[in-house]
Amino acid sequence: MDNSGLAFEAAEIFTQKDGVRAVTRTIGAVKITDVRITSAAAARIGKHAGRYITLEGDPSASGMTALFRRALMQVIPPRGRLFAAGLGNPDITQDSLGAAAVRSMAARRGRRYSLSAIETDVAARTGLDTARLVKAAAHELNADCVIAVDALACHDPRYIGRTVQISDAGIIPGGGAGEAHGELSRSRLGIPIAAVGVPTVTALSSVTGKSEDKAFLVTTGDIDAVVKMWAEVIGGGIGSLTE
Repeated sequence: MDNSGLAFEAAEIFTQKDGVRAVTRTIGAVKITDVRITSAAAARIGKHAGRYITLEGDPSASGMTALFRRALMQVIPPRGRLFAAGLGNPDITQDSLGAAAVRSMAARRGRRYSLSAIETDVAARTGLDTARLVKAAAHELNADCVIAVDALACHDPRYIGRTVQISDAGIIPGGGAGEAHGELSRSRLGIPIAAVGVPTVTALSSVTGKSEDKAFLVTTGDIDAVVKMWAEVIGGGIGSLTE
């Protein structure tokens, strides 16, 4: 199973008859695709069963933060203790989305939600498996839901920095960079998880059309600005839940 990329890219080649349902609508300049994958279809499509909501558009588009918040609220409990985990290496721009998003949110208590947050960094630097770290912290905080933010990979270069995916199907830290570790999922954590990701890289083969380039990842020249803008959207949307 690959939960490190965009589900709607895979869903484009399947139909409702295959156990995949996709509904698309547009609000302003933002295209919203809501994909639901059944357990029976999960193996065929190569994604975990669950719901994947994708917002496609410029992160600076009017209302993007509000639309993100609305989508996120569809995959988290109606109230409770939220624990946000910013995954990835904060010193590598295309992998720094999680850390940047956490830095853009305020940990506080509101009427419906309270919020705690950490930057996990990566196992290669901390010596700690990210999934185990998040599970232990969530347990210590008695969290009701984990929100994991990470960079993703996409097949089509057009989607780099142009989409954000919100899912209840979990995520595999490092999966987008080919360095997958233990998964973060409801079955492993024992509580709901909302996985939030923005594609920041694609395989070079998607650009060149050469299969031998599949092992190399590329990004865009403005990835610094893109990560910053999406971090503000994600951090702002999550933080606003405690207002």
